[in-house]
Amino acid sequence: MPLRRLGMLRRLKTSAGILLIEAVVAAAALALVIVGASQALLIANRIASASRILTAARSVVQRNIDTALTTTFTQASTPTILAYPANAVVWDDDGGADNIVQIQLQDNNTAVVASGVLRRTVTALANADNAVVLQVTFTLTYTYRGRTDIVSMTTIRARDD
Repeated sequence: MPLRRLGMLRRLKTSAGILLIEAVVAAAALALVIVGASQALLIANRIASASRILTAARSVVQRNIDTALTTTFTQASTPTILAYPANAVVWDDDGGADNIVQIQLQDNNTAVVASGVLRRTVTALANADNAVVLQVTFTLTYTYRGRTDIVSMTTIRARDD
């Protein structure tokens, strides 16, 4: 083999391998990407769980608004949900007699994920016809992951007769 080819062969052999420092930098970059991706997934999961709880809380309040709107309300009978005046009275929606409303359950309905206090406010609205027109407000206050949230909805209801 001529000397010239031998020198080229040596140069190719020395630059053909990967240096240890390159491998360490590549491993560090890969670890950084993995940590960043897992943090992003954890944050996304936290936001998704808070959104699920908020949706469930809105459903509880909406269910009570729907009940207030669809219950028979005549001069002869005033349903409990429309009894007035009621100023931020605790309303036990789930009938557990503990004044705590279960917002979301998991594990085959055995573990309570979130619960809160549902309050009902009923006021009579003045009108030109002197008809019984009620403003009904339901407010659900709950704490999830150390943060207190409030969901509130209001409707207006008149007598059926």
